[in-house]
Amino acid sequence: MIKTYYMELPFEKISYLDRPEFSNGQEQSFHDALKNSMIKYGMKDPVYIHYHGPNYGPHFKVIVGNNRMVVAKELGLKIIKTIITNFKAEEYPLDGQLLTADEQIRSFFFLPNDLQIRRDKNGNIDQVTPPYYNNTKIREQYV
Repeated sequence: MIKTYYMELPFEKISYLDRPEFSNGQEQSFHDALKNSMIKYGMKDPVYIHYHGPNYGPHFKVIVGNNRMVVAKELGLKIIKTIITNFKAEEYPLDGQLLTADEQIRSFFFLPNDLQIRRDKNGNIDQVTPPYYNNTKIREQYV
C-alpha cells in the first residue's frame, strides 16, 4: 500500500542530486537567490521524497527539491522538512504524520494554492511540486 507522510528527517538520511550547473555554473544566479532566501527565511517548503519507490529502492530520494538540499548542505541545516510517498508502507512503515487529503499536504507549503499535487491512475500521490522559481510571483514571495 502507498501512503504519504509529513516528516522531519536528519539531513544525512536523504539522498539528493547535486547538479554542477546549479552549484557553480549556468544557474549561479538562481543558486544565489535561493541561498539568500534560505538564509533570510529558512527552507519555506518541504522537499518531496520517494521512499522504497520503483526507481530508487530503500532510500529517502528527493524527487522535487534537489536545489534546496544543495543549499541546505551549504548552510549546515541538520533537519529537513519532507513530504514522503512511501511505496511499501505496509512492509516499511514510517513514523510520520499520515497525509490523506490534498489540503493536508498544502498546509505545509508557503504558497499552498500554487502547489501541484499529481496522482497516478489509482489515486496515489506520485509528485508534489511547488511553483517554478521563474514565475514572477514566486520570486517576489520567496526572495
